[in-house]
Amino acid sequence: MKRRPRILLTGTMAARPYAGGNTWAFLQWVLGFQRLGLETFFVEEIRREDIVDDTGQATRLATSVNARYFGEVAAAFDLGGRVALLERGGPGHVGLSRTEVEALAPSVDGFLNQYGRATWLLPLIKGCRVYWDTDPGYTQVWQEAYDVDMGLRDHDMYLTVGLGVGRPGCPLPTAGVSWETTLGPVVVSEWSTSRPAGDTYTTIADWRGFGAVEWRGVWYGQKADEFRRIVDLPRRVRVPLELCLAIHPEDPDRVELDRHGWRVIPARRRAGTPAAYRDYVLSSRGEFTCVKGICAAGQIGWIGDRTACYLAGGRPAIVQSTGIERYLPTGDGLLTFSSLEGAVAAIDRVESRYAQHAEAARVLAREHLDSDKVLGRLGRLIGVSRRP
Repeated sequence: MKRRPRILLTGTMAARPYAGGNTWAFLQWVLGFQRLGLETFFVEEIRREDIVDDTGQATRLATSVNARYFGEVAAAFDLGGRVALLERGGPGHVGLSRTEVEALAPSVDGFLNQYGRATWLLPLIKGCRVYWDTDPGYTQVWQEAYDVDMGLRDHDMYLTVGLGVGRPGCPLPTAGVSWETTLGPVVVSEWSTSRPAGDTYTTIADWRGFGAVEWRGVWYGQKADEFRRIVDLPRRVRVPLELCLAIHPEDPDRVELDRHGWRVIPARRRAGTPAAYRDYVLSSRGEFTCVKGICAAGQIGWIGDRTACYLAGGRPAIVQSTGIERYLPTGDGLLTFSSLEGAVAAIDRVESRYAQHAEAARVLAREHLDSDKVLGRLGRLIGVSRRP
């Protein structure tokens, strides 16, 4: 009897403990491939400087908040025996050991290597080695304009969730490679709900995130810069707007957000685990969010994994345009804007026919973002087919 095809993914869950949204960004892929009948493994290599205790002090991996969180996630989603958290440059591990991962690697049929980080595994992989770009625009600009080694070498395929990369209308570089593009998957069954929507439009985000970058004379700023352009929005609409943010309490923007009527709550407290994050999304009326400057001005053709969760839960999403209109139907369930006036109009449009937009959100997620479809297509591209 032939074994099931195997796929191995690398990523970063434990390096950002109690950031539920970051964890879901990887869980959608892990759980989605499992749904397709693939034997799915996840490996994270963590730097020693990121291994800390509850007070933020350096500690051993075994006693760290990182290890505890990783173990909690593995247990919650029944991933035991198929995940590994490995200490870079040391013997510490949670789940599979480095020796066990290396023994597994030659039997892997598909390898999704986020940012090319796991260079130590590449020589061992006999299946398709896929470079996995989850921050389109930054990956390419850092490589070409800032001489950052983004680990592009020695892969068989280059995959990005920026549908506009390398296409007309996107002014950003390709870093000299040909990119396959994909929508990000959402495991629809994880987000289906009959609970009624709340009364508040929300989003969950890092306020600062990556610093500004420059490409060919154009500077691309942070998500904070984009929100500042529409900071007066709460005064222009009849529904509450809430930001669940990772933001320093003394950030001067915090005062400005309060002054203009935005509700701001701490992300770790309200959405620190996958379960809490899901509860927060599904308790919302819908999503309202801006995006990073490189996604907006760069017209990268991107839709966030967070937005996919709102849509799958039947929560309409109103997001700043990234050029996604060229690749997905917008206007019902998923609406985009490029200005303060456009944001006001989009919210008013959803509120005028909320039930229809909520249903359209569910339909869009099922038809375009469902992990069965998105990862089924990707499996065929990399030669890892679904098998009974």
